[in-house]
Amino acid sequence: MTRRTRLFLHELRALALVAGPIMASQLGGIAMNTTDTIMVGPLGATALAAAGLASAVQFTVFVMCNGVVMGMIPLVSQAFGAGDREECRRVLVQGLWIACALALPATLVSLSGRRLALLLGQAPDVALLAGDYLTALAPGVLPLMLFMAFRQYLEGMGVTRAAMWMTLGGVILNVLGNQALIWGVPGVVRPLGVVGSGVATTVVRWGMLAGMVAYILRTPELHPFRGISLRPVAERLRRIVGLGVPVGAQLGAEVGIFALSAVMMGWLGPVQLAAHQVTINVASTTYMVPLGASIAGSIRVGQHVGAGDWRAVHRAALATYVLALGFMGCCALIFVAAPEAVIGLYTRDPEILRIGATLLLLAALFQLFDGAQAAGICVLRGAGDTRVPMWITMIGYWGVGFPVAYLLGFRTSMAHAGIWMGLTASLAVVALLMGLRVRQVLWAKGRGARR
Repeated sequence: MTRRTRLFLHELRALALVAGPIMASQLGGIAMNTTDTIMVGPLGATALAAAGLASAVQFTVFVMCNGVVMGMIPLVSQAFGAGDREECRRVLVQGLWIACALALPATLVSLSGRRLALLLGQAPDVALLAGDYLTALAPGVLPLMLFMAFRQYLEGMGVTRAAMWMTLGGVILNVLGNQALIWGVPGVVRPLGVVGSGVATTVVRWGMLAGMVAYILRTPELHPFRGISLRPVAERLRRIVGLGVPVGAQLGAEVGIFALSAVMMGWLGPVQLAAHQVTINVASTTYMVPLGASIAGSIRVGQHVGAGDWRAVHRAALATYVLALGFMGCCALIFVAAPEAVIGLYTRDPEILRIGATLLLLAALFQLFDGAQAAGICVLRGAGDTRVPMWITMIGYWGVGFPVAYLLGFRTSMAHAGIWMGLTASLAVVALLMGLRVRQVLWAKGRGARR
């Protein structure tokens, strides 16, 4: 075995160790939303529709706000790689200020839930329930944003287990809270229905923040406030926002195109929409693994950039692609080999099974491009390159994906398959352009540094 191979395998192992807890955290976040949906389901179709609408609204706002906070990751990881723990703490303090600032408009959106639901054309009874649910979620916006800022701080330094345990603990507490507050506890708590699920989620978010703060304060080497000014500093705020706003826009573009694809499927009919939702759920769940690997890749790349080791940067980038594409390749094989079996885990409706199996075959190709684009975006983010990737995603999703999906879905006989071909085309374009950008930025900088 050559020295180069040994170094690459060492980086691959290091990346996997960082990625494992991040993957668990990502899956935990999905599990929390899934348990809310499952436990609200028995209340009826109106309650389920209201909870789904409210969750979609808050998730969209959260993704964009959290994207801005994610501007912390390259700054923390690069400072950590350079051995500057004090700078890591300074970035956290400024990140907390940004999280507080973003929590205000996000909370106002939650408090305007009923009006927003009516503007989106929802039935009055659904809008009323969705508004009540979002109002119950509103007090949980601030702790969620602060938790994510602390998470970026820890993960930027490679400390990934804390957020994992807090998130998994939150899932368990959310189930218990839902049971108590949705259905009530005789003689103790009256049943609150859908609103009870929102209250439980809010309480859990405050609990997760308290647990995270306690963990950090009890770990001396992580203590973020010792000897550090707590005042906002304009220069650092600008750096975080300058890196984070493109990330938020990129995530918003991605969430937006997939939300619109669901709307277009609804135009084709309820069966097509149901098959689409099942297939997207499968693809979203498997995506959490390469996403976790890619976030870990951004951390490793950032640390190596901070240390000035560009050969290690290249190894980390390649290892990220290997993990992301390797896992997605395995998923693609399963999708091709047994599409009906996978869709059958969700439904026995023969028409949904038929359409879902067709979409899952397209998802096999979709998966490979999805893994590649996630790896590319994240390793570039670790190097501090977020602005060009933002434009790449805008071009790929809205310049290519939307028109192709619409034309194939509604101007040909492809229908549902055409919409998914549009999504696949968008991911293919983004993956290709991200790969070219990775080569241009990381390898060009590496050659310059070696000279």
